[in-house]
Amino acid sequence: MARPQGITDDEVLAAARAVFLAKGISATVEEVAERCHVGVATIFRRFPTKAELFTAAMTVSNDAEWGRFLTRRAAQGDQLGARERLRELAQMMLDSARRMMPLFMMKMSNPSVSDREHAVKRASWILGAVTDEFTREIAAGRMVDMDARVAARIWLGSIRHVATFETLGAATDGLSEEDFLEGLVDMFCPPTTKRRKK
Repeated sequence: MARPQGITDDEVLAAARAVFLAKGISATVEEVAERCHVGVATIFRRFPTKAELFTAAMTVSNDAEWGRFLTRRAAQGDQLGARERLRELAQMMLDSARRMMPLFMMKMSNPSVSDREHAVKRASWILGAVTDEFTREIAAGRMVDMDARVAARIWLGSIRHVATFETLGAATDGLSEEDFLEGLVDMFCPPTTKRRKK
């Protein structure tokens, strides 16, 4: 039996995301409706075309959490140590990248239904937010003195590299998540006493 109107847009998008990730772009709106236990018309009232449903389902931003972290951090100043802040930021961004990478790959493989303008704005915002954070940290002497724009790109590229390889199921070199995150932070904010190699 169809479940009319009680379903939220978020529930529709979660179902659509699961269906598209499992079956690809060839999945149908009927399959999404079936998963939601609603009629197809309910889906089309909210998302008039399959392309709009796909784009909305594949555009899930987990950046808000670490974006709030950066905003709060900028207001708080140096209450946490620089290394601890960078470590927390790296973990949050890696968790976000892991959730986003399958969606990103699905969107990239279907450029005809991707919202390029939104993607460009989002990428610019992410790069700008990290660059601003690093600019503050470098100016305060809490990070290695380097061009913050370069630092931001290295940081983001490293995190996305890990998430991409995990999504592809690529073989790893045995580097643990903990060692990766600590090593990444070491590059930008070396420890006062060197950690021993394991």
